[in-house]
Amino acid sequence: MPKKVSPEITLSVKVTAKSAEGWKGFCEKNGITLSAFIEVAGLQLLNETAPPTVKERQLMVEKARDIDQKRRIRKK
Repeated sequence: MPKKVSPEITLSVKVTAKSAEGWKGFCEKNGITLSAFIEVAGLQLLNETAPPTVKERQLMVEKARDIDQKRRIRKK
């Protein structure tokens, strides 16, 4: 029987304490997880040639919230 391959991968990164503080604060402020935000950012970067505007970043946060919600439902 073929082995089932997960469509998700695990990332492991090293960042400075100051950078981690920034990520944590941004995610807490917006009510999202870092993994959901990274997912949305990665998909956005596939087609983007410039940094996101404030409006685009807010849309990324909203999409990340949707991803978080779906993941929480899936875990139950």
